[in-house]
Amino acid sequence: MTVVLGRSAAHRGLLELVRRAASTDVEVLIEGPSGVGKELYARLIHEQSRRGSYPFVPVNCGTLPADLFENELFGHVNGAYTGASAQAGGLVAAAQNGTLFFDEIDALPLGSQVKLLRLIQQHEYRQLGESKLRTVEARFIAASNVDLVAALDEGRFRSDLFFRLCVVPLRVPPLRERREDIPVLVDHFFARYAAEYGLPPVALSPEARDRLLYYDWPGNVRELENCARFLLCTRAGAEVQVADLPLLQVRRESHRPHHAETFQAAKRRVVEAFERAYLQESLLEHNGNIAAAARASGKHRRAFFELMRRHGLTRHG
Repeated sequence: MTVVLGRSAAHRGLLELVRRAASTDVEVLIEGPSGVGKELYARLIHEQSRRGSYPFVPVNCGTLPADLFENELFGHVNGAYTGASAQAGGLVAAAQNGTLFFDEIDALPLGSQVKLLRLIQQHEYRQLGESKLRTVEARFIAASNVDLVAALDEGRFRSDLFFRLCVVPLRVPPLRERREDIPVLVDHFFARYAAEYGLPPVALSPEARDRLLYYDWPGNVRELENCARFLLCTRAGAEVQVADLPLLQVRRESHRPHHAETFQAAKRRVVEAFERAYLQESLLEHNGNIAAAARASGKHRRAFFELMRRHGLTRHG
């Protein structure tokens, strides 16, 4: 069972929206920056709905090439194309009676958006190489980490698909806007990974806990989780001091005045530091396997490799 932790007013409001949305099959559009846990909220809606005992099928639109969209989603029949030697059901068939979750839906090209719109409107689709229509009984939830209204204005996202999906909009705020959730989350991650790694727990000094509380967390909950794992690996059984937080040392906290650089320069510095630390830890965790690290991060391998090149990293960090 999915659990989403927090104690802020924003968190409680989200859980109430989840509860109400779960009572019907209405489409839900979840928006929020990367790393806030949008898929967790989608799973929570699914589990609390009448479809909870059926499959929850996530579709990462950001890693779905346009030329494979129909095959991955709808499947194909024998002989549909060269190499299609056997019939294969797609992700839509796998979600029968359950929930289809389209993550990073803003990444879909316009042509794929048209095909998705028909599926959502009619609950109908055709497998590649097949003439007959199939139907699916499923719920549709989508998520985006970009401003879809801006994408509409720029012509990158279809207005008919947006309004079809955005029946119940659910915005997950960044962690810096709900700081009351940080202590609950960090204690949860410490306990979870101490048990998973078989390590003694970590204690935070008051100063270290304050540093975590007032840091802006550009990577949101995902970054906080990685920070907890790092501290468990390096300071298990000890009390963590501010000096033991190396991933935070180069970053400027929002409560500390800094007038020597522009907002954009400060933002770029923080994002670059986060990207480099995230890539290094991901490569370390996957023993230098770039493909595995890219899959775990939710990024396409080419995009992941480009980030490595930009930060001068090798497969060994």
